[in-house]
Amino acid sequence: MPTLQRNSHCSNGSTAEHAPPQDPSDIASISETVLPETETILSVLGMTCASCVNRIEQYLGGMDGISSIKVDLMTAQATVHHYMSVMSTEQLCTSIEGMGFDAQVLASRTLASKATGNEGNAGVIEGSQPADSWFSVEGMTCGSCVATLTSLLTELPGVVSADVQLLTAQAMVRHIPREIGVREITNVISDAGFKAAPLDTGADDGTGMPDPSAVALENLKKHRRQAAKRFFWSLAFAIPMFVFSMIIDMALPVSNRVAQAFHRKVFQKYSVSVIIIFFLATATQISLGLHFYKHAYKSLVRAKTANMDVLIALGTTAAYVGSIISVTLQGGAGEQFFETAVFLMTFILLGRWLEAIAKGRTISAVEALVKMQPDDALLVSPAKLGKGDELTTISARQIQLGDQLQVNSGMRVPSDGIVVRGQTEIDESLLTGESVPVVKQVGSTVTGGTLNISQTIQMRATAVNEASTLSRIVRLVREAQSNKPQLQEIADRVASRFVPFVVLAAVVVFIAWIAAGATGHINSKWLASKQSMGNHSDGMDEQEPMSYGIFALLNAISVLVIACPCALGLAAPTAIMVGTGLAARFGILVKGGGATMEAASRIDVVAFDKTGTLTIGKPAVTDSYQTESMPGEFNTWLDACVYELESQSSHPLATAMCTYIREDRPDAVSAPHELLEHTELPGRGMHGTVQMPEEYAQALGWSAVTRARLLVGKDSWVKEEGCRMEIPIETRIRWADSGLTSVTVALAQESADTGCALSSFALTDQVRPEAHDVVAKLRKRGIDVWMISGDHPAAANAIAQQLGITNVMAGVLPEQKSETVRMLQQRGVGQETEADMAKCDANETGVGGWMQKWLKVTRRQRKKRPFARVAMVGDGVNDAPALAQADVGISVGSGTAAAMETAPVLLMRSSLYSLLTFLDMSRIVFRRVKLNFIWASMYNVVCIPIAAGILYPAVDRGLPPVIAGLLMIASSLTVMVSSLSLKFYREPKH
Repeated sequence: MPTLQRNSHCSNGSTAEHAPPQDPSDIASISETVLPETETILSVLGMTCASCVNRIEQYLGGMDGISSIKVDLMTAQATVHHYMSVMSTEQLCTSIEGMGFDAQVLASRTLASKATGNEGNAGVIEGSQPADSWFSVEGMTCGSCVATLTSLLTELPGVVSADVQLLTAQAMVRHIPREIGVREITNVISDAGFKAAPLDTGADDGTGMPDPSAVALENLKKHRRQAAKRFFWSLAFAIPMFVFSMIIDMALPVSNRVAQAFHRKVFQKYSVSVIIIFFLATATQISLGLHFYKHAYKSLVRAKTANMDVLIALGTTAAYVGSIISVTLQGGAGEQFFETAVFLMTFILLGRWLEAIAKGRTISAVEALVKMQPDDALLVSPAKLGKGDELTTISARQIQLGDQLQVNSGMRVPSDGIVVRGQTEIDESLLTGESVPVVKQVGSTVTGGTLNISQTIQMRATAVNEASTLSRIVRLVREAQSNKPQLQEIADRVASRFVPFVVLAAVVVFIAWIAAGATGHINSKWLASKQSMGNHSDGMDEQEPMSYGIFALLNAISVLVIACPCALGLAAPTAIMVGTGLAARFGILVKGGGATMEAASRIDVVAFDKTGTLTIGKPAVTDSYQTESMPGEFNTWLDACVYELESQSSHPLATAMCTYIREDRPDAVSAPHELLEHTELPGRGMHGTVQMPEEYAQALGWSAVTRARLLVGKDSWVKEEGCRMEIPIETRIRWADSGLTSVTVALAQESADTGCALSSFALTDQVRPEAHDVVAKLRKRGIDVWMISGDHPAAANAIAQQLGITNVMAGVLPEQKSETVRMLQQRGVGQETEADMAKCDANETGVGGWMQKWLKVTRRQRKKRPFARVAMVGDGVNDAPALAQADVGISVGSGTAAAMETAPVLLMRSSLYSLLTFLDMSRIVFRRVKLNFIWASMYNVVCIPIAAGILYPAVDRGLPPVIAGLLMIASSLTVMVSSLSLKFYREPKH
C-alpha cells in the first residue's frame, strides 16, 4: 500500500548528508529481500535546457539507492524510484540543490512489492489499505490536550495510528478509508471541543500534499510571470539605450543640437552619451545579468556542466568588458558596443517569456483534466421525521466511500460512483472524446469530473481521491509526457556536449580572426560593414576603421549567442506533450509516452485478440446439449453446480452461461447441490469439486464415490483430463461449421483420470460493427493483420472470415500468446508484401511507370528487415503477457483499473476506430518531432558558421551579435510553434 509523506522543502542550508556508499551487492540484496521501492515526485526549478536534464539524470542515476529517474523539462519535475534506507527524500532534495537547482518534494509513495503484484493497487482502489490524512487542529493549549486527542483518535474503528503535534497545531491520522473517512475524523475532533479542518493544499488524494500536475501548472504560471516581469524590466534599460545608441549617436546628424549636446566632452575625453550608455549597460549587467551569472555559476561549479545561461553570460560579458577596454584604451574615442549586451539580454528575456507562454499551452490538456474535478459536492443525509433528504455542501476532498451524493443538472460528478436514483445524460467528452451524451440510469456507473447535462440524480461514491478514474488519468498523462523516445535521448546527449563545443568554437573564431587581422587578411569592407551594424565610436569624432581585435571579438560573441541547444532539447518534449494531451482528448491514454508513440509510428503488424476486442465481448448461449442417459433430475442438479461454479468467474463466457441458466432454466438456480472447491484455469476453464449424490454416481458406474471433479471449459482440456465425450459428433461439427464456441461440462472421479462429458453449451459473440472497416484500413496502410485467439479454430476462422483476416492463430493459451507475438517479431518484414508488390509491377505502364516501379523497389528494400514491429490489441486482462511482449501493447477498455494498469496504451472508447486514430496521430507526432530535430540541427549547422564570418569573402557582410541573438530566440520559438500546430489535428472521419 502506498504510504505518503508530507510535503517537504529542502533549503540550501539543509544539514542532510548522503548515506555512505554501500556495496552494490548489499543494495541489491536490500532491494530484493527487504524493502520495496519508493516513488518520489519532486519539483525541480532552474532547468533551462536539455543539458540540465541530462546532467541531473546522470548525477542522481549513478547514486546508491536510486533505481531509476526521469526528469521532465516541460513540467519541471523529476520522478525518482529509490530505496528509503539508502537514499531518503531529504537526501534527494539536498543532492539536487547541490547542483544549483531548487528542489521540493511533491509526493512520495511506497510502491507495491513484486511479490504482491497488483494487490497493493487493488487495495488503494477499494479503500482497504491505510492512508495518511493531515488536519489542522486549533484550541490545543497543553500536553494534556494532545494526549486526550491522541487517545480519542486511536480508539476510533478504522484508525491505525494518530500523531498530534502541539507546536504545529496539526494531526496526522493513518486510517482505512473504507471504515472511516476524513469527514468523520474531522467531526470527531470538532465534537471534542477543537476546531478541525483537513489540510487543503490543492491535493486530490487526501494526503495533505499538492498534486504534481497542479504544481506543474502553478510553476509554469509562476515562471511565466517572472519571465514577463524580467522582460518588461529590461525594457527600462533597452528603450533608453536604443534612444542614445541608435538615434542620438547614429541617426541624428552631427549638426543637430541634441546630438551636439550629448556628444559634448564632460569627463576627460568621455562624452555625455558614452557615460550614459556605460551606466545603462552597467545597471543592466548588475540587475538583469545577475540572473544569468547565478545560474551559469551553479551550472559550472555545482552541476559540473554548461548550459545556455553560460553562453549568454559569456556573450554579454564579452560585449560589456570589450567595450570598456576599447573605450578606455583609446581615451573615449574607441569603438563601443555596450548596447549589444543590453539588447541581447532584452531579446533573450523576450524569448524566455514567449517560450513560457508556449510551454503553458502545450500542457493545456492536463490543465483541462485537472480543472474537471469539482471543488464541492452535495452530501445526501437520510430523511428525518418524514421530511425530504437533507443536503449538505462539503468539499470534494471530504467525500468518503459509500457516501450518497446528489448531482444537479449542470454540475460535474464529484467522484466515481453508481447511480442509485434518477436518470440523466452525462457528457463524457473530455474523458472519452465522444461528443454524444451517455444515458445513465439506476445501476449505471458514472465517472468523476464528467458533466451532468440533463436531470438531477443521486449516486453512491465507489472511488474517491487518488483512486478515482480522473486522478489516475491525470497521473498517467503526466507520466506519459515524461517518457522519452529514442530520438530525445540522442538529442539530450548532444545537448550535454553542445555548450562546451560552442565555447571552443568561439575561442577558435576569435583566434582565427586575430591571426587573419595580424597578417592583413581582413578586408577593410568587412570592418566597415561590421561598424555600420551598430558598433560605433563617439559620434562627434571622425570615425576610424574598426580594429581587427574588436572585429574578432564581435564575431566570437555572435557565435556564442546564436548557438541554441534549447531548440534541440525542446524538439521532442513539446511535440510529445501536445500529442499525448491531444490523444487524451480523443479518449486515448498513452501511458508509454514518447517511446510508445515512436514505436507506434512504425508499426508493421497488428495482432488482435478475438473475444472482447474484435467482438463486442458479450457472448450469448444460442444452443445447448444435455445427456438423456442419466436418471431423475440429474440435468437440473448439474446445471445448478455449473451455475454456482461459473458465477465465481468474471469471464464473458461464464457470465453468458449464468445468464442463460438463470433465464432459461430457473429451476436449476435453487436446486439443491453442494460445491466444495473451485479454481479458475486461464485459457482452459473452471475446475471445481462437488458433493456427488449416490444415485448419480451409480448411474455413471462409479462405486463408493461421494465427491467428483466438475470441469467446465474447452473440449481439448476436458479430453486431457481423461473424460470421454458423450456429446454427439454431429452436434459438435454443426456448431464448429457455424463458428460457435462450445463449452463442455464434464464430471470426473476425484482419484482417477476418468470421467465423461455430459453437457455442452454453444455460444456466439457479435462482431464489432466497425471491425471489418478497421481491418481493411490497416491493410490499406500496408500493416499486416493477425488474429490470436484461444478459441476453437473453427470458431476463430469463422470470425476472421467475416472480417477479412487471413492470418489466424487459434487455440492459443494466454501464456502462449506472448510466444506468438515474439514469433511475429522474429518473422521479419518483407515476405508478406512481396506477392502484393509483384502483382502491382505488371500494371506499371505509361509515362510514370518507371518512377512508380523505382518507388516500389525502394519501399520493398526498406521493408525487408529481420524483425517486425508488432502492436498487440487485447482486452487488458487476459492478454497481459502478450501486451507486455509486443512493441506496443494496446488495451481496449472503459477506464477500469485492470485495463489502465496493463498496457502502454488504453483506448477509452468502445470503438476500434480509436486504434486508427492513435496510429495516425503517432505517425504525425513523430513526423513533427523529426521535423523539429532537422530544423534545430540545421539551424546550428548553418547559423554558427555564418555567425563566425564564413560569408564575408562572398558578400562582405556578417551577423552582428544582436541579430544573432534574435535568430537564437527564433529557433526555439519556431520549434514551439511547430509543436503547438499539432493542436490543429483533427480525428480522421470513419
